[in-house]
Amino acid sequence: MIELPAVAALVQRTKALAALDLILSPEWESRYYSFNSAWAASERMASMRNGSGDEWWLVFHASGWAALKGLAHESQAWSDGGGDLSVAIQNAFPAELTAFTHEPAFCWDSTSFGYFYLPSASCWRRANDATSFSDLDAGDDYLLRHLTGGPSDYVSFVEEYYEKTIPLSVVTDVFREAPITQVVISALNPEITIDDIAKELYSEIGYSR
Repeated sequence: MIELPAVAALVQRTKALAALDLILSPEWESRYYSFNSAWAASERMASMRNGSGDEWWLVFHASGWAALKGLAHESQAWSDGGGDLSVAIQNAFPAELTAFTHEPAFCWDSTSFGYFYLPSASCWRRANDATSFSDLDAGDDYLLRHLTGGPSDYVSFVEEYYEKTIPLSVVTDVFREAPITQVVISALNPEITIDDIAKELYSEIGYSR
């Protein structure tokens, strides 16, 4: 089981990942990470998709709860459990998160792992652990690695996926939500300016100015 950070830290990290991917790939279709600060009333939503069938969605609610579901399509849990696993994970979420577990956009019929956080419990829970599939590798450690890893992990990912070498110091600054200046953008992608991405960076992602 991966140990997810506190909700506030997770919001900051998912915004940072979305901002970095926005700069590296202004064309949305090629990105891994996205963040929508106005996903729904009182909700913000982070997401990941790798274009090969793996994905996750993470919702942060203004009332304090947060919930995540994902699919690692080559995982042992998904191979063995399939639809039964999906239903079991969906049913393992608490009743107060019914809106999340019945959101059509999240493809609940294709789920290999889930996590939720309730303010009353003050900790993350792994939904798989309440199912008969709890011992099977669900692929969450790998797909959620950038939510817990350091800046160097993301730098290595960029070298592999985007085939670019980017400065560790810049990623470190973005991870702590330092202001994104033209100097930062040029260090990551000299082909764009801050004006090219400002609307999405500040209005959609909600990154701090």
